[in-house]
Amino acid sequence: MKKIFSIFAVSILVAGCSFLDENMNTHYSAEDIFGSEEALEAYVTGCYKTFAESGFYAGTNNEWFAPGSTLLHWSLPSGLSDPQKRWIDCLSLTQFSRNPYNVLAYKGKYTTIYKCNKLLAELPGSSVDQKYKDQIEAEGRFIRAMAYFDIVRRWGNAPIHTEVATNISETSGPREPFWKLYKLILDDLSFAEENGREYDVQRSIAGIGTGRICRDAATAMKGLVYLTIGTLLEHSAPNDNFWVCSNDEVFAGFAEAGVISAKDAFEKALACAKAVMPETAPNSPYKLASSYAQLFRWTDPEDWQLRERIFCITSTNEAGSSQLATWSLPQYYNNTGSNNNYGRIRPSRFLFQKWCETYGGVLGAGDAANIYVKCGDPRMDASFIYNEFLGQDNAVKYCYPYSTCVKNNQKHQTFPFFKKYYDPKYDATAGYADLYVMRLAEVYLIAAEAAANLCGAPGDSYGQEAIGYVNILLNRARHSTSDGSESVEPADWTAANIPTKDELIDRIFWERAFEMTGEQHEWWDTHRMGATWLGQHVTSKANEFLFRPEQDDFGSNSDGHRRYYYGLATHGEGKIYPEEQADVRKGLICAFPNDELIYNSALSLEDQNPPEIFCE
Repeated sequence: MKKIFSIFAVSILVAGCSFLDENMNTHYSAEDIFGSEEALEAYVTGCYKTFAESGFYAGTNNEWFAPGSTLLHWSLPSGLSDPQKRWIDCLSLTQFSRNPYNVLAYKGKYTTIYKCNKLLAELPGSSVDQKYKDQIEAEGRFIRAMAYFDIVRRWGNAPIHTEVATNISETSGPREPFWKLYKLILDDLSFAEENGREYDVQRSIAGIGTGRICRDAATAMKGLVYLTIGTLLEHSAPNDNFWVCSNDEVFAGFAEAGVISAKDAFEKALACAKAVMPETAPNSPYKLASSYAQLFRWTDPEDWQLRERIFCITSTNEAGSSQLATWSLPQYYNNTGSNNNYGRIRPSRFLFQKWCETYGGVLGAGDAANIYVKCGDPRMDASFIYNEFLGQDNAVKYCYPYSTCVKNNQKHQTFPFFKKYYDPKYDATAGYADLYVMRLAEVYLIAAEAAANLCGAPGDSYGQEAIGYVNILLNRARHSTSDGSESVEPADWTAANIPTKDELIDRIFWERAFEMTGEQHEWWDTHRMGATWLGQHVTSKANEFLFRPEQDDFGSNSDGHRRYYYGLATHGEGKIYPEEQADVRKGLICAFPNDELIYNSALSLEDQNPPEIFCE
């Protein structure tokens, strides 16, 4: 007999549920948990905390998921079970059904949803003031929307739970069409937008630097949701995106969610962004940090109070959870106390060279004469550890693209490292560096991409508008040097230098990759514009890069960078990553977790994604 015990059921065991509590010596009533303002605040904080756990943003998401974008890399750490199998998933741009981190992500997101549903179910009976309850509900629905937004982008069709389960069977459910998840997400964000606290009120109640959102954050996030829908519909040519139903059904489903076309979605995305950017919304509570480097300085109290912060996952040594610093920094970085820094998640060489090529890179000498060793964009110095760094006992260590790292056997040093999550107080602990899930700079890029999609050419009004939003960020970047002087790069964009609409959209994509590198947008951004676009604009470029001489000439004759880290070509000669539409399409979403198909009584193995979009 098939078990009726889904992964979601496991997750609610973790969250705690009254119908599963037996023989407990201590019970907390609903009044204890939801009956006071203080208790509600504590419960909501607990809902946020799930974002920092292993299956979500501050854990394996960036080690085994983001590298599937080609823009991040995994460094082959020793001591892990079946690491090559997980890396093969990344080289296929996805996660397969039996990948343990695919299952972990699923459970983590539905745990968050259960906690939010429990909050929403108990709020009507709470004795606190109704306006206060509405504000708490707004945060709960924002958090639930974020969990479902990750679910629908990762798996497409998925179960929808909006009520608290009262028995085990209710934890099962069918996979609902993805447009229904988008409708739920937009409905939840609209409620949060209308009922959430204003920025200053939230700061006074929840505290500065907590990462908790205000009503304007819901507006900003709606902009990203509409942009995502717009790109899905814009790239809906037959067999180009992840769905196998007819496009008529997809468009009809989104019409029920209030989006009638790609153009409509882009217009809505642009309107949301304009409602948040201070240039178009003078009463916006948000403001860009004066320097890009300040966003990742982590030394002064004001660094956690920046008005560029929209939604953050906070980290402290006391609260723990986050592993971003540990997983991204080199061992003994700046003489930290142990070698527990794994350096597992790193920028890819491909991204490093692309950034330098785009914004005034400087070529090296000797063995490094054909590669860029420095970028003209000051943001790279705030984002990456590269060329050399201080290690144990303040000894100088070397890493890519330092010339001796092109030809050597120190394979663990043949990539740059991420610097964003290092704070001076870090010592192989959780650290105090936060993760920006959304910050104001992204809103400018949402506006730019939406306007670019609405334009006919870079020189028309929408095209000029898109360029103008990007130039605001480039201006900030030029003024982000360590001594405060203005850098030449990155230079402002002009319509005269961008010949087509397609090139404008491509350049905005790469600007997102540079501005927000390492902030876990990479997989979402590379995957939402369809198989043809991803193959032409990303994977084929990565493949071309990986077969340059640089990737073949360090170490022994048979152990070059490409062969060591990527193995033999996996998608045909000269193709580490898939390029053809049919192959790329199978990586646009992840396989549905095999465990859920087995244990969810409403599903069977036949409910796995079809072979057009999934291969075991």
